[in-house]
Amino acid sequence: MAIFVRRIDNTLAADVLVVGEIYEVMHINERDGYYALSGLGRFSMARFQLVPLRTATVDAIKGTDGETPASY
Repeated sequence: MAIFVRRIDNTLAADVLVVGEIYEVMHINERDGYYALSGLGRFSMARFQLVPLRTATVDAIKGTDGETPASY
């Protein structure tokens, strides 16, 4: 099962990550407090919140502008 997180703070890596965007987690390192995000590197768990799978799926279909693509 895929795990998704939403960025909730703009403290670091603003050139790589966008606040409010949903990212897929490839690996969780609970001991060190990091998420490894798909193709983006490792980031502190404190800067993200877990996203329920249903929300992540709906947001992915709608896209970042909130509009549903014509192909759906």
